[in-house]
Amino acid sequence: MPSRQTVRIIAVVIVVLLAVVIGLGAGIVTAALGASALVAVGAGGGAFIATATLGMIIVVYLVPPAQVPAPAAPLPPPPSQATAASS
Repeated sequence: MPSRQTVRIIAVVIVVLLAVVIGLGAGIVTAALGASALVAVGAGGGAFIATATLGMIIVVYLVPPAQVPAPAAPLPPPPSQATAASS
């Protein structure tokens, strides 16, 4: 079974690729409807950012980051020779 980190990396790559496809599609559709090049690029960029943001929110929700274990309690200092000699 792949590790949690591998799953997160694959999920991020899938989200970015999906956002690129949706952004490209939005730009092409906007240009095909007769908008200027600047407006088409803006629509594609906006669609990319919106899709990537929503996708990353979903990834964080579905694959939460690994919990870092709390540090262990510090060990007590070793008994000094003075206390060992007095015993």
